[in-house]
Amino acid sequence: MFGSKKKGDTINTSIINTIIGNNSKIEGVLSASESTRIDGLLEGKIVSESSVIVGESGIVSGDITAIEILVAGTVYGNLIAKDRIEMTSTGRVLGDLITKTLVIDEGASFKGNCTMDFVGEKKPTEPSANVHTSQEQKNGDKPNKNKKDEPAAT
Repeated sequence: MFGSKKKGDTINTSIINTIIGNNSKIEGVLSASESTRIDGLLEGKIVSESSVIVGESGIVSGDITAIEILVAGTVYGNLIAKDRIEMTSTGRVLGDLITKTLVIDEGASFKGNCTMDFVGEKKPTEPSANVHTSQEQKNGDKPNKNKKDEPAAT
């Protein structure tokens, strides 16, 4: 139901250990080691060592930190997911996102900033031989590739 069409790329929703029901309201910090689903109202913050699912009727007013986050309801806060954030067409987020993988379905609403980690990001290497150093540029020196070692003039 909640997932992209690629096999293996969806958030596992089959095993949910904690459920905040449709007519429930929680205030404070929810700390969970297993998957959690919010269908009611949670005012506070969620910290999970697994997945967090905000159902279509769910409203979270606070930050969520988890491995994976799926938003089908409304979140007023920042989302930090180690692996993945997914927003369905009914999902609404007012806050910043930090994750490696981001999926936003058509119709979803997001207002904030997004920071994504690049998988396999290459760090800059040493400057190549063709690049002038700042000191060379200041002095007006130009490296000469064809210049050979010459004996010093006497």
